[in-house]
Amino acid sequence: MLYKTLLRPLLFLRDPEKAHDQTLSLISSLSFLEAPLEWLFAVKDARLEVRVGPLTLPNPVGLAAGFDKNAIAVKTWPGFGFGFIEIGAVTAHPQPGQPRPRLFRLPKDEALINRLGFNNDGAEAIAAKLEALSAGERKRIPVGINIGRSKVVETKDAAADYLFTFEKLFPFGDFFTVNVSSPNTPGLRDLQEKSLLRDLLQAIQDKNREMAGKSKTQEKPIWVKIAPDMDFSQVDDIIDVAQSEKVAGIIATNATAFLREKLVTPTHEPGGLSGKPLKALATSFIRYIYQATRGRLPIIGVGGIFTAEDAYEKIQAGASAVQILTGFVYEGPCAVKRINRGLLRLMDRDGFKNISEAVGTTT
Repeated sequence: MLYKTLLRPLLFLRDPEKAHDQTLSLISSLSFLEAPLEWLFAVKDARLEVRVGPLTLPNPVGLAAGFDKNAIAVKTWPGFGFGFIEIGAVTAHPQPGQPRPRLFRLPKDEALINRLGFNNDGAEAIAAKLEALSAGERKRIPVGINIGRSKVVETKDAAADYLFTFEKLFPFGDFFTVNVSSPNTPGLRDLQEKSLLRDLLQAIQDKNREMAGKSKTQEKPIWVKIAPDMDFSQVDDIIDVAQSEKVAGIIATNATAFLREKLVTPTHEPGGLSGKPLKALATSFIRYIYQATRGRLPIIGVGGIFTAEDAYEKIQAGASAVQILTGFVYEGPCAVKRINRGLLRLMDRDGFKNISEAVGTTT
């Protein structure tokens, strides 16, 4: 409650992006407090452990890409109770992103609008940072890397751009997410079209096998993150490609470019809307994918998750795990702890011995 009554109002007095950057720097500085942070915020219970594709997660609540684009606080995130994290989006070229202001809070809607535009330090710089972080360090939770297309690269050259980033970061990611769904890079969502997506994923999987052979390691799980701004016939095409190219699963969904008419706060700001207004739409995509694949294609659910009930709804709709970002902004450092404790309570209520038993039970 301290966060909501005191800290959040103070943070929300500041420019959203400046407040975000300062908060991220503070979180990064706490990496030496590993044990105290876990004592305060982590919920350790074998019933929460979940297998998502080839990944084993200590709990099903992850940090979504977009919060820690440049791997600033990788060492600290486990202390806040996350079961996995995803950094990025990372692009081949360093990018400043869109002009400011480009991040907006809608407190009455418990939402954010961002048009950051894949601002990041670029693949080479982030690879160097992750290499330094990994030296002698035991990785405590899976770390995913979200990769996107550089703004200066045309759609016809997108595969080579993604491959550069994937190759540079291959040693450091436990999984990779192919982001073809951000609304803030012109033309990016064209890559969700069936033939373009198939060509892109084929190229990445070929490089995946090549890199695994060179390094004598396992191939990396590849996920695809999709937009909620399409009809289900387009989702069918993505499912078909995802299954034929043997990707690990689908992350559903990214932010929406629409839904402005449902907001309490009148706004015409362009960009991706995330938070509570996206919750039902994202869940409908999860349920559709689960039903269409009969549960055979793992799903990570994202969109409007603030509480245990929100997370449980997505899990019962078909998500094996979930990610939060806007919910973390609004709920604060205890968010993951409250969600995981609440999941245990909901599992007990419904007679599930493990969170995996709840997946898809309302579809």
